[in-house]
Amino acid sequence: MTGGRAIRAEILKLLSLPATYFTLLSTLAVSAILATAFARQGVSPVGYTQAGFLVLGVVAVTSEYSGGQIHRTLTAMPRRITLQLAKMTALLIVAVPAAVLTALAGGPWSDVVGASAYLALTTVFSAAVATVVRWSVPAVAGLLGYYFIAGPLLRDRAAFADYLPDAASHDVRSLGGSAVVLGWALVAVGISAITFHRRDA
Repeated sequence: MTGGRAIRAEILKLLSLPATYFTLLSTLAVSAILATAFARQGVSPVGYTQAGFLVLGVVAVTSEYSGGQIHRTLTAMPRRITLQLAKMTALLIVAVPAAVLTALAGGPWSDVVGASAYLALTTVFSAAVATVVRWSVPAVAGLLGYYFIAGPLLRDRAAFADYLPDAASHDVRSLGGSAVVLGWALVAVGISAITFHRRDA
């Protein structure tokens, strides 16, 4: 199977998961509600709606392990690094339009590009983490714990906070924050590809 066919297969697989639609629709609805609630305060709901994209990234990966489908996938596409990159690319293709819709529902036009990029890259980052962890509960718990507890606590207390994965969540217009998130996503995907290549399914 070629890389292009692998990407198409992974997209179809993602779109066949009920959890994909449930997560995205719930996130979109929550984003619209929060945008209305925070309209007067001028607060972006991205920091809250990122939870849905974190879950999406985890579910996209761990559903294959919990159902045993990963073995059939590897039979069809034994080149593991190519397969992992295809998975991440397919997830990004699905996440980008969802992120754009969520950003449009949850904030001003000026924030759409930055918010969309942040949410989509966060999805890929969480999927890469889930590839290493392989289990949905610890992956979701760890990611949510970082993004909603550890990250906010470090933001105002640590000099290196601007270089953490959630750097752009509080300022989606920041190009520097977007670059940091992109860097984390690329590193995480690289680590996940190596781990996936070396470890038994």
